[in-house]
Amino acid sequence: MSMREVELKSWREAMEADLRSPMVEVSTRAMLAITNNDPDRIYVEDLLLECISAEFDPQLRALAVTCIGHVARIHRMVSRGVLGKLEELLSDPDLGGIAEDALDDVKSFVGY
Repeated sequence: MSMREVELKSWREAMEADLRSPMVEVSTRAMLAITNNDPDRIYVEDLLLECISAEFDPQLRALAVTCIGHVARIHRMVSRGVLGKLEELLSDPDLGGIAEDALDDVKSFVGY
């Protein structure tokens, strides 16, 4: 493994630990850091999907949906599975509006 790969692995481990912190502020910062700084779009998408579907704090679930829109902006791409999850969330009473915003971001930056 190169030094960069070792550093990325270590950084991810720290961010994932923070993401699971009981303090929402710490988790929020970690989610935003991962979304904005991790170069692996698939890794980021998988992590965000986990945060949406798992028993995470409602604020973090909402932020994960918003972050999918950021992934579309940063990488100019999202996977079909992520797109399907956003469409599925449109009927969710808590996340539907946020999913609609994220889908708008995907349409703007990706063109789906």
